[in-house]
Formats: sequence, C-alpha cells, structure tokens
Amino acid sequence: MDFYNLCWAIPFGGIILSMSFLPLIAPSFWHKHHGKVPFFWVCIYLVGVAYHFGATNVAKAVFEPIVSDYLSFIIQISTLYIVSGGIFIDFTQKSNALFNTLFLFCGSLLAGWIGTTGAATLLIRPLLRANAERSYHSHLIVFFIFMVANIGGVMTPLGDPPLFIGFLKGIDFFWFMKNLYPYWIATTLILCAIFYALDSFLLRKEKPIATTTPTKEIVIKGYNNIILLTIVLAIVISCNFPNTFTIGHESFQYSSIIRNSLLLCVAIISMKITPASIRKQNEFSLEPMKEIALLFMGIFITVDPIIHILHLGHDGPCGCLYNFMEQNNEFIPSRFFWISGLLSSFLDNAPTFLIFFHLASGNAQMLMTTQAHLLTAFSLSTVFMGALTYIGNAPNLMVVSIAQSLKVKAPSFLQYMLWAWGILGPILLIISWCL
Repeated sequence: MDFYNLCWAIPFGGIILSMSFLPLIAPSFWHKHHGKVPFFWVCIYLVGVAYHFGATNVAKAVFEPIVSDYLSFIIQISTLYIVSGGIFIDFTQKSNALFNTLFLFCGSLLAGWIGTTGAATLLIRPLLRANAERSYHSHLIVFFIFMVANIGGVMTPLGDPPLFIGFLKGIDFFWFMKNLYPYWIATTLILCAIFYALDSFLLRKEKPIATTTPTKEIVIKGYNNIILLTIVLAIVISCNFPNTFTIGHESFQYSSIIRNSLLLCVAIISMKITPASIRKQNEFSLEPMKEIALLFMGIFITVDPIIHILHLGHDGPCGCLYNFMEQNNEFIPSRFFWISGLLSSFLDNAPTFLIFFHLASGNAQMLMTTQAHLLTAFSLSTVFMGALTYIGNAPNLMVVSIAQSLKVKAPSFLQYMLWAWGILGPILLIISWCL
C-alpha cells in the first residue's frame, strides 16, 4: 500500500489528541473506556484502507505492523515489567532531597546498561515508596521519566531501542559512549541540580514527618529475578543474526521468533518462581501492562502510514521538513537534531532513528567518521526527546501506569508536556547550539 496523503495521519493524531484531552474533559469516560478509544481510531483507519486499497488489504494493514514490530516490542517490555516486578527494593528510612537526587542519578546511569524499560520498571516503585508520605509527587514522576526512562539510555546500545538499531546496522558498541557521554553528564548534572533545588523547596512545604534522615539500609528481595534480568539482556543482545524466512511476500527473521519465544519463557519462569508475597509487597498488577499493550497496538497500526510518508523523503508530503534540514545540499546538524527529535517524541523513536540513519547516508563507517556530527545529532535527539511526551518512549507510560496503580497521581498528558518543555526545552536548545 502506498500512502501519499497526510490525511492518513488523522487516526494516529486522533489517538494522541484523545490521550491529551479526554483525561481532562471526561476523566470518568477515559478511566472506563481508555482501551476502546484507540480501537475506535484503528477502525476508522481500517475503513479508509478498505475503501482506498480494497478489503483484502485490511488484514495486511493489521498483520504487518503487529508481526514486524509490535509483537517484539510488547513482549520485550512485558518481560522486563514482569521480571522487575518480582524484585522488591525498599529502604528502612524515608528519603530526603539528597537521597532522591542520588537515586535519580544512579538510575540514569543504570538505564544505559539494563535499558530504560528495565531500569524504569525496577526503580519507580522504591522511589515512590520512599516518598509515600509526601503530598507532592508530580516532580518525582517527571524527573524520573526524564533521567531514568529516557536520558540514561543514551550511553550504550542496550539503553534504548534507537541505539540498538544503530548497533545492528554496524555502529560500534562503544561509539555512543565515547561520543555522547559529555552530553549525558552535562544534562544529567543540570537536571540533578534543578531537581535538588525543587525537591528541597517542596520538602520544606511538607509536614514534618516527611522530612526524615537519609536512607541507611536497603532491603532487596527476589534475587532470582535479578538473574533473570541479566538473562533477558543476554537474549536481546545475542538474538540478532540476519537469517530470514518468507511467508507470502513478507520476510521474517528467525532471531525475532527465537528472541520472543525465549523472553516469553523467562516471563513465565519469573511468574512461577517469584513468591506471591514479593509481588504483593510490590503491589504488582498486570493492569498497567494491559493498558499500555492496547494503547501501543493502536499506535503501531496507525503510525504505519506516517512512517511510509516520511520514507518518501523530499518527494513526499513532508518534503518541506527535509528541505528545512539542508543548506547547500548538506544537512545542518542542529536542524537534523530538532526534526528527528520532535518526530521521535510522537512517533516510535526506533523507526525514526532508522529513517534518519538512511537519510544521512546509511553507511555506518561514514556516520562514525566523516558524518559523526549527524550521528551524534539524531542519536541524542531520538533518545533525549523521547522525554517530551508520554508516548515518546514506552517506559514513560509504564511509569505513569505503575504510579497510578500505587495510588500516586501523575501529571496529565498536557501537564507533563508543560513540565518537559519548561525544563528540558532550554537544555535541548543548548545541546543543538553545541552540535
């Protein structure tokens, strides 16, 4: 199917707008029917496919994005969610501003090695538990999403899917660390300073019981799941061989089937071997995962036309974006940074990285040497700007869902965007100026 009209973006836009405004104008409806809303927009999209391309293409419009991308995506994050949900971390004393800041810094560092999904699902519960007696929680969730669920993933290909795509395309594993670490350090330290000042201010407004001494002891339960977490990472890294097989006109990788099967086995093992008491202490529930699975199924299906339109480059409806990024037939890194990043904040950042990888040259050796400035630009943007919206990166919504399951109120979609642009916006401007 060939998509040449931006009208095909309406169903995807409908999902995004529904997420933005329905929780504000119809919170009761959204709470009860949030799973039906993306289904409604998917149906509109499929009616359009049936009308323009024939009813025989409806199954293809659903089958291709689900089998090619969605299944691997949801199985990986579900496995990490289930395994990390079997690890209980708690502190014998409640936190203060210094502890919270150090916790976020260490979480950001860990995210580069066990992935933003793994770090986010593992650490959000203990952070919220340590601050359970407080009245102000929004800033904890916001900065956690900034630092642990997104920015920390920029250090290695294990950290975030876009960089893993680059690794599979031939970028050296340690290239990202060598070239991007100054940006990670500077951004993380700035965010730590802002968070410390804000958290200290809000703590002074809390009841006296909330301002306690720093944590002196850590309690960890579920060590078997820590071993399973390392097995998950090993599976993801090792299952990347290129062999394929064909069904009809579609090619599929053996590695994806093997990886998904092994991850499902790990998830099942985790559910079997983890004592129910640990998951009860974690207030573990599959409901947040179900919510994310339904929402992202709609996103993956309806985003497909937009990815096709972007692949058309200069000749497509978005040709003006490509012209904006060029000057004298050469790409301007700062503009490359903003366009790729803003697209990543609303589209899935992995395919966006892939599009800009091929747009730059598609040659890994050139991108690591003569075009290193471009690789730096869209590597930073696809990871960092995933923090600008809840849908910019899968762990963002997962953090929100876990917080809500723990009865902690998270900012709405629009409120979060105000936080993100107000705090990250100036930092991103400085980064783009430095490129």
